[in-house]
Amino acid sequence: MKLKAAVFLYFALSMNCAFASSLQNHIDEARAISDYQKRYEYLLSIDKQLLESASLAERISFNVRLIHVHIQLGQFQQAQTIIDELEAGPKYKNDSPIYSELYLAKARLAYRKSDLETAISLSQQNVALFQRLQLSDYEIDAVASLVSAYHNAGEYQAALNLLEVYIHDNNRELTLKQKEMLYHGYSRNLEQLDRLTLALEYKLKRRELVQQMSPSISLQAGITYSIAQSYLDLGQYEKAKSEFITALSFDRQTGSLSDIGHSLVKLSQCEYGLHNYTKALEYAQDAQQVFASYNSTRNTAWAKHNIAINLLEIDKADQALAIEKQVITELKEDDHLYTDVLLTLAKLYIGSTELKQAKHYAQQAFQLSNQKNRLQKQILALEHLITVAQQQADYQQALSYQRTITELEKNFAHNNYNQRLAELQNSIAIRDRDLAIQNLKLQDHEKSQAIASQRQTILYSILLFSLLLAVMGIALLRVKQRKQLIEQRRNYLDKQISQRSKLLSQVAHELSGPLTGLRLHLETLQAGLTQFNELTYEKLNQKITDMATLVADLNKISLLEQSSFQLKLTAINAAEYFKSLHADMVIQLDQFEVGFTQNIADELTLECDATRLSQLFANLISNSLKYTHQPGKINLTISQSQTQLLIRYEDSAPGVSDESLTKIFDHLYRVPDLNTVKQSGSGIGLAIVKQIVEAHNWRITAAHSELGGVRYDLTIAI
Repeated sequence: MKLKAAVFLYFALSMNCAFASSLQNHIDEARAISDYQKRYEYLLSIDKQLLESASLAERISFNVRLIHVHIQLGQFQQAQTIIDELEAGPKYKNDSPIYSELYLAKARLAYRKSDLETAISLSQQNVALFQRLQLSDYEIDAVASLVSAYHNAGEYQAALNLLEVYIHDNNRELTLKQKEMLYHGYSRNLEQLDRLTLALEYKLKRRELVQQMSPSISLQAGITYSIAQSYLDLGQYEKAKSEFITALSFDRQTGSLSDIGHSLVKLSQCEYGLHNYTKALEYAQDAQQVFASYNSTRNTAWAKHNIAINLLEIDKADQALAIEKQVITELKEDDHLYTDVLLTLAKLYIGSTELKQAKHYAQQAFQLSNQKNRLQKQILALEHLITVAQQQADYQQALSYQRTITELEKNFAHNNYNQRLAELQNSIAIRDRDLAIQNLKLQDHEKSQAIASQRQTILYSILLFSLLLAVMGIALLRVKQRKQLIEQRRNYLDKQISQRSKLLSQVAHELSGPLTGLRLHLETLQAGLTQFNELTYEKLNQKITDMATLVADLNKISLLEQSSFQLKLTAINAAEYFKSLHADMVIQLDQFEVGFTQNIADELTLECDATRLSQLFANLISNSLKYTHQPGKINLTISQSQTQLLIRYEDSAPGVSDESLTKIFDHLYRVPDLNTVKQSGSGIGLAIVKQIVEAHNWRITAAHSELGGVRYDLTIAI
């Protein structure tokens, strides 16, 4: 019973782990779904048994995913309900690492509900909590959330102060993604304080980081657009134009009509700044068509406004005025664009001498710009008011407007000076801190160098000792190798001397036979025991012919064994060569049945001495003619593998013994007691075959043939 209970418990735990693992897989799959409505439907479709069997951490992760989906879909009440249910749980704590994702989600919900005070408070608590718990990844997420809340609340300097702590902390190790996130927040808040050059610097740094992260096309488009906007704000129109063209190419790849239209409008503004009004007009008209294609009223009005300002520059003021009158009725909720249109209308009415209308629109533009603290637009509105006052001969009012402009510019310069001074002081403080860190590092480096120097001295001593040992070892090895080489040479020379002695002995023995026969015939002729006739002449001639043949064969093998012997290598087509060889064999071996099988590629080529190769096969054929009984059978088989070519030549009976097979390629070796149909050979032919094969670095072996005779296998690497 206890065993059964243990087995059941193990099975239950295994199933629980499997369910948990399966739930985590579902959560990961849900994250990969970009459409939030589909992600929500997918999360709801997960089996409730999986949720009940999962760990607390995984259930929290699942619910946080639901909260994020509700936030993205604008369903704030549903998101708050899930948060309330989790906080009401018996295991909930305000400072538990397991609830870290929930703390971040609460701050995110407050931010999306525009409850910025709560969002800032919660994010500050999260930063402090994650610092205490040393959860660095969650801490950076909380910082990013707090920076966004500061930005929307207009607390730009507070956001910068917070970010500088993390960006300039050399001891903190941040991932590429975390650095990218911090640089993004830093540049956004710098822009709001008109620190455009520094903002651009961090945008460029952010792009460098993103390029190391395999970014999506949409992310690259957004970053490029942001950099282009900074160049545009700084009046660097050529650089801005280049970046906006790149952004537009990314937008076309993503297919986002809104992004395409925005890039086109910005290109129109760049061309306007470069005084290319016709090209600027074309871009603005293209943007209008794009925005109109998906019924975006605000963006269409924006494009029309850019059309109007370019029409004004090419002396089409009437058309520009008509467009701006239409646009102004559609933009009352967009303060920024509404102000631009008011300024353009003021300029148009000044040109048409309708000064009352011009003054009305310029005053509206000034009031709105003043409310939103937009200095450049305030100055532009005042300049229009000065022009109106001058044309109305109200010089006192014009002077008053000019004094206002001077005061604004003075305040702006003073603020800029203070900001720049603060930047410089901050930079000096950061540099001083960096110098202190560098000094500490330098001291550590000097200590490390001293230790490394000592280690290097010891290492050099060890290396020198090892080198001496190696030299001595090499010297001893070379002495040993030299002795071995001398011994090998001596053995080789002894073998050569022995072979030469044996060869001379064999040659003497082979020549003694025909010489003895020749001498006996001559002695019988001298003694008058026989008469010199035709038969006697043939016998003497046969003996002389045998000696000449033997000497010629010996000369051939001697030539092949010379170290100075060189092959005349050429490339031949293997298939054609062996077909020709077979045809010659049929003619020469007319008393035999000649079999031929070839299975090689038609384009296969061989690098060989064709004359020597033909000599090789001539000797094999000659052997068959001498020793094979008639009617006999000869087979030639050619086959090919990936690495080699196999040529098999075999004949029918008689065969040879195993002992003779091992000696068949020796000089002057003849198989004993072999009855042949014709004259016996000299024992040189197969030795020549062996020498030709070895000269080509090929390989040949002899074995018993299934036909009853001898089989020769020639192997050639390809």
